[in-house]
Amino acid sequence: MRNDRRLTPAVVLAGLIALCSSGCSGAAPSVAGKVPTSTATPAEVATQKAAAGLSEFEQQLPLTGQFVSQWTETVGSVEIARRDDGSVWVTLTDFRTGAAPDLRLYLNEGALIKNADDAWTTDVGVSYQLAGGVSESAIVQEFEVPGSHTMNQIHSVTVMYYSGSDGFPAFGSAPLG
Repeated sequence: MRNDRRLTPAVVLAGLIALCSSGCSGAAPSVAGKVPTSTATPAEVATQKAAAGLSEFEQQLPLTGQFVSQWTETVGSVEIARRDDGSVWVTLTDFRTGAAPDLRLYLNEGALIKNADDAWTTDVGVSYQLAGGVSESAIVQEFEVPGSHTMNQIHSVTVMYYSGSDGFPAFGSAPLG
């Protein structure tokens, strides 16, 4: 019996250690198998977004940028983000540009670059025109991006004067990142 009493504290201690370590290493059933977003690598996040059926464009979101002047002085910021309902919206904030009767917003596959004349222009790629006119000086303007689920990557946005006689000058653009 004497040996049993000496073994009992050791057995109890071993049981407590096993119990504590199993509680620390286990995961609650509600979070088991999920990857915390704060520890996922960019490659893992991209794989998760692609697996969710998101387009190349939607996988980039959110995107932000600051406008630079082209044909006329243009300032403000742009943000493109997905909302809780799955729709994608472009928001212009503190946007101001020159006066024109028909300004339109374009999403460009091409990047914003400086050409040989040191002027801002967009690189090659398709541009998507968004519905609705752009106000030359509204504090906040929003535009929905229909068809975002089929679009390629977008690298810049441009506000253009929609006029056949003047050749559609780009008033200002913003690189996105």
